[in-house]
Amino acid sequence: MSSPLRVVREPDVSVDPAALAAMGPEDFGALIIASLGKETAPEIWDVLTDPAVLPRTRKTLGSLHASVLTQLAAANDVLDEIRAEGMQIGEEGKLRYFAAKNEQAEWRRRAAHWRRMVESRMALVKSRTPRGPRQQPQPYGPGGTKNARKHTRAALETLARAIAEHERAVTSGEGDESDDEKLWDCLESVTAITGDGEELPLTEWLEYLDELREDEDS
Repeated sequence: MSSPLRVVREPDVSVDPAALAAMGPEDFGALIIASLGKETAPEIWDVLTDPAVLPRTRKTLGSLHASVLTQLAAANDVLDEIRAEGMQIGEEGKLRYFAAKNEQAEWRRRAAHWRRMVESRMALVKSRTPRGPRQQPQPYGPGGTKNARKHTRAALETLARAIAEHERAVTSGEGDESDDEKLWDCLESVTAITGDGEELPLTEWLEYLDELREDEDS
C-alpha cells in the first residue's frame, strides 16, 4: 500500500484534499477502511469530508455498506435454507440449524460491528453534505392521494410483518443477530411518501419529518 495512508493518519500533517481526490481507488478505499474506527483522528475525517473529497468518500462508504449487507443477506439465506430443510426432518434438522448458526456467530459479530462503523461514518458524511433543493414530487402525487395512501398502507403492512416475524424469532428462542439485521434493514428497504409526493426510505423519511417540525417551530 502506498505511503499516503501513513501520512494521512498522522494528525499533525496537513494533507491537500485535492491529493486525496486524485488518489487511486485501491489506496483511497484502504484509507477509508483504516479510518472507520472511533480512534481515528478527527482531522482525517475533516479532510475526507472536504467538498473536494466528500462525493468520493460517500460513494466508497456506500460500496462498503452494500458489500456487508450483501454478505449478511447471503448468510441469512443459508440459515433460512437450513432451517427450512430442518423442519422437514425433525430434531436432527433442528440440531443442524443450530450448529450452522453457531458456526456463523463469530463472523456475524464482526460483520455487525463493521456495519455499525460504516453506518456511523455514513451518518457523519451525510451531516456534512450540503442540502440541495428538495426533489420534485414523484409519480405518487401528494401524500394524501389514493396512490400514496395505498403505498403507505403496503409499507405499514411490510413493517408490521417484519416486526411480528422478529417477535416470533425472539420468543421462540431461535432468534439471533440475523433477525435484528432483517428488521433494521426495513429502515432502508421500506419507503414512505412525503407530503409533496416524494418517496423516501424510512431513515430519510424520519429526517424529513424532523425538518418539518423544525420549520414549524421556527
